[in-house]
Amino acid sequence: MEPQLGWVWLSQKERRTAEQALASIGPDGTRDELGFGVVHFAYADRFFPGTSVQQTQLRYVWFTCWSYLELQQREGGKPFPRGDLDRIEDRTGHRLLRHYGSGDGHGVIGGRVLRVGRSPVVKPSAVYWNAMRSWNLVKPLGAGRDAPGRGEIHAHWEELSGRGPRPEVDAEPPGPLFLDAPPTPAKWRAANEPLDFELDTKTDEAGRIRRAWLKPRDGHGRPTLLSRLAERGVASPGSMYDRGVVSLLHADEKTSMERARQAGSVAAIARSVHTTLVQSMKDDDCNEARDARSWLDESIVEHGEQALKLELPGLVQDAAEANKLGGLIHETQDWLRKGAGDVGALANVYREREEAQKPGRALLARSGDERRQGWRPRASAPLTYRWGHVSTFLDQLAGR
Repeated sequence: MEPQLGWVWLSQKERRTAEQALASIGPDGTRDELGFGVVHFAYADRFFPGTSVQQTQLRYVWFTCWSYLELQQREGGKPFPRGDLDRIEDRTGHRLLRHYGSGDGHGVIGGRVLRVGRSPVVKPSAVYWNAMRSWNLVKPLGAGRDAPGRGEIHAHWEELSGRGPRPEVDAEPPGPLFLDAPPTPAKWRAANEPLDFELDTKTDEAGRIRRAWLKPRDGHGRPTLLSRLAERGVASPGSMYDRGVVSLLHADEKTSMERARQAGSVAAIARSVHTTLVQSMKDDDCNEARDARSWLDESIVEHGEQALKLELPGLVQDAAEANKLGGLIHETQDWLRKGAGDVGALANVYREREEAQKPGRALLARSGDERRQGWRPRASAPLTYRWGHVSTFLDQLAGR
């Protein structure tokens, strides 16, 4: 596995704060103290395979292809030039900033770091490579083999990028690294030329992605929901539970989609319960405690009906690891049915779940006073299974 983290010297207090923040972030970009990430992954990977909350813009797929193809042309037959790849990806980032300006919100990965003259630790190729594998855009290294990871590409770079040090003897050109990649733009290497995220219609960049999405199949041999949505060729529906999405589902998928919605509602309430419990242990007599309970009450009004519909056996059928959430879900639903009164009645089951999820780091642990000091409450949201990113991608494919 390639290193993805760099080290800087921090004070002891700063290290504790950073470690706590990193440990609390779940796969949907929110705190995951209770372990609902297993539900998120199960449904997100089923309906929208290859997607990730780290992704921002679809065209990064082609930027990654062109970066490696540039290296293949320049560095044939040599060990993988990791430093050169970093420079190409940073050059791409600076070109995007040249087009979009200095503000955030455009999806430039590592934009804040690039703007101050530094190189981001996590590169776009690291964010998108697994998606490219899932979408059958990376050529397998041999017949019957899966698409390679980045590490495999780097390890086999000499043979993939050239036949040897004597091109006059080993004249056969290197084989393709990718499947159906659009041609590299004429000004791809022009560092001072702006670059944007608009998919090029002349080379059918959007069509190539739609065709790639059509290849993966589910356990029944059917195209994924991600592909079916893309084939509509129109803007994204407003919600993953929209009638336009449900109309594309088979009967078994509709059942799972309903469970996903219900589980997402349970997660929203459970996270609000956790927030209220932590705040009560930190300081039960302050405005933040009142805010936490208010957020919980709002979450119950919005999600309580759906949360009570969830049946654990069905959820475990879709997401086997969700069985470890069984006790918490049962107790939470029982508390809701009894009127959602004193949240303290849930303290023990929530403490046990968090301590199992994060041994030695649980905010609800009786010995967790120091960890709670740096913690701040915030409102919770339901699991959305990467829909925000999927919606953005669908709009981009539709030219919106």
